[in-house]
Amino acid sequence: MTHTPFLTRLRALLDDRGRDVIYPCIQDLVDNGLTLARFSPGDRIPPRQDVTQYIVAWCKHAGLTEEECRDWLIEYCAVMLSSISKTSISGIRHSTKSNVKYIYQADIPFVCECDNNPFKAQCSGNCPAYADMQAKLTDRKNKGPNIGHDVERLTAVMEARSPSAKETYRDQFETALQVIRSEIERGTKRKTIIELLNERGLKTRTGRNWTYSILGAELSSINGCHDGQCDRER
Repeated sequence: MTHTPFLTRLRALLDDRGRDVIYPCIQDLVDNGLTLARFSPGDRIPPRQDVTQYIVAWCKHAGLTEEECRDWLIEYCAVMLSSISKTSISGIRHSTKSNVKYIYQADIPFVCECDNNPFKAQCSGNCPAYADMQAKLTDRKNKGPNIGHDVERLTAVMEARSPSAKETYRDQFETALQVIRSEIERGTKRKTIIELLNERGLKTRTGRNWTYSILGAELSSINGCHDGQCDRER
C-alpha cells in the first residue's frame, strides 16, 4: 500500500517507536486527512482545529519534540486539512504553530474515543493503545458528568482557537515589505506602490488594504523617515 510522504516522514522521525505508537486512527488521519464520505448528513464535521490538536496531543504522547512535531505538522495541515478550512494557507501554518506551542506547554494527555472517535478514523481492537483507552472510557462513564480535571482541560484545549489577524497576515505582510523596499530602491512613488500592493492582494500587518498613512508609518519604520520626509516622496 502506498502511503503519503507525511506518514513516511513521521515513521522516520519515530524510528523503531513508530511500530508501537502510530495507532490506526493516526495513520488514517495522516494518510487521508478527514474522510468526509464517512459522515452522514446531519453529522457534526470536526473542524480543522480539532484534528490538528488531536494529532499534536498524540505527537507529544509519542515522544516527538515540540520542534519535530511543529516542523512536520505545519505542512501536513497546510496540505491535508486545507480542504476543510476557510483559513488561508499562511493562516493555517501560523495557527498550527500556536496549537503546537499551546499543547506542548500544557499538561494535556492524549485521549481517543476508540471506535467512536469524532473523526470517524479507523480503529482496531489490535491497536496497542486500545485496551488502555477503553479503560479510560469506562472510568469516565463511572465518574458520570464530572470526568475530572485532566479531561476538562482537554475539552477546553480542543475548542477552536482562531489565529490573530497579525498571525494570519504575517506572510503577506513580509512579502509586501519586500515589494516596498524594492520599489523604493527604484524610486517608485508612494501612490504607485499602494496601487501595486492592493492589486496583488498583499495586506498590511493587520489584514487591511494599504493607504497613504499606513505606508507612511511602515516607511518610517523601515527607512527611518522623519519630519515629513516620506510625505515628500509622494
